[in-house]
Amino acid sequence: MKPRRWILLAGLLLAPSALAANRSIGGAVVDRNGEAVARANIRIAPGNVETVTDDTGRFRFEYLRDETGNRTRLSRRTTYEVAVFKVGYHEEKVTVDYRRGELMLPTISLSEETIKLDNSNADIDVTALPDRSQSAGGSYEGE
Repeated sequence: MKPRRWILLAGLLLAPSALAANRSIGGAVVDRNGEAVARANIRIAPGNVETVTDDTGRFRFEYLRDETGNRTRLSRRTTYEVAVFKVGYHEEKVTVDYRRGELMLPTISLSEETIKLDNSNADIDVTALPDRSQSAGGSYEGE
């Protein structure tokens, strides 16, 4: 055979295995201002795998774990749930219908947790509070 045919034949034989190796689910996480959220925790279920976003807010799952903890590939035609959480933000969950190949999710936006304060009708008498105007510790007068 001519060298050119060998290259073509080798490319055809290697192509299916190369495509099979590219099974992944990835995406990016931003805050409400569109800024990347670094070090957010990402969990995929089923799959028993967690990862962390990089400095640009990106993540990728290229494998899962089975019940015994061994690596396994993403399953074709499977529904996965991707959960994103970070301290100070509300958790976001995205359901994904994975078919095959590389799947990039739409950008996931996290919103900051806020504290709701209720109005109080209590009348606070400041004269009833302990006097905290003086320090409880010793003072340094110098030598």
